[in-house]
Amino acid sequence: MVHLSLREAVKHFDVSRPTLQKALKSGKISGLQSDQGYWTIDPAELARIYQPRKVSLETSSLIGEEVFTTKNTSSIAEIDALRAQLAEAEQRAAVAEALAQERAERIIDLRRMLPTTNVQKKRRWWSWRSS
Repeated sequence: MVHLSLREAVKHFDVSRPTLQKALKSGKISGLQSDQGYWTIDPAELARIYQPRKVSLETSSLIGEEVFTTKNTSSIAEIDALRAQLAEAEQRAAVAEALAQERAERIIDLRRMLPTTNVQKKRRWWSWRSS
């Protein structure tokens, strides 16, 4: 199991060094402290609380860094695919809304074209008596 030092954790996750030290001392995150006082932290433990930094796969492979993914964090390619699906769904929703608006206007126009009928109700015989 790969453990990260504080410096590596700051590099891979969106958190500062003082925040990590405070979280380790308070017990919010579990980690191992060596005899010299250096901390090592499991990446899954960090991913449980902090978001990974945005690093492209090309950049990470050139630098030699690993992209940490857990059950709760997705790969960058999966996130990009989901964003594309969301954009497509939003576009379809906008088209559907425009079509609904156009149809509503058409219905209003058709109602205006209908002839109005002013049919008066036939008065009953007892209404003549009371007046």
